Amino acid sequence: MRIAVFCGSSRRVDESHLAAARSVGADLASRGHTLIYGGGRTGLMGAVADAALAGSGEVRGVILREFIEQDVHHLGVDELYAVDDMRARKAGLDQRADAFVALPGGYGTLEELTEILSFRKLGLHQRTVVLLNLAGFFDGLLAQIERGIADRFDDPEVRGYLAVTTNASEVVPLCEGKDRP
Repeated sequence: MRIAVFCGSSRRVDESHLAAARSVGADLASRGHTLIYGGGRTGLMGAVADAALAGSGEVRGVILREFIEQDVHHLGVDELYAVDDMRARKAGLDQRADAFVALPGGYGTLEELTEILSFRKLGLHQRTVVLLNLAGFFDGLLAQIERGIADRFDDPEVRGYLAVTTNASEVVPLCEGKDRP
């Protein structure tokens, strides 16, 4: 499988987030999957890519040209696709992925995740979307989804668009359609 991972690139994050990203990257590689991600070398992005590469996994990045000019791109990935804007970047991730994972991150991660979920609601795909809710990081988002259902903006079926786990070792098996590793 080709699994797109949305995650933060901040260098200031807690080690627990980095460890979870490394765990997901290592699992992707050990299970023979390709990592598709934002192409960066810092933060969770760098950690997931480094771990996948260390496990002899295939890693493909989709990154803004300006990030290459800023020298924040990962130098060791198998393929790096340069694009001109964020819409093209998100489309590039979407087109290359068989499943999606959201690890903790900021606005960019949230935007990528919510776009993929909205595309699912519109019937544009039926691919698996896994959310790693590490230490309650996404509790607010999950509460907002419930609020949208309660206020009838969304139907209860949208709950099924996300497979949620608090355990990094369950992320890849959930992408594969398995409940546990």
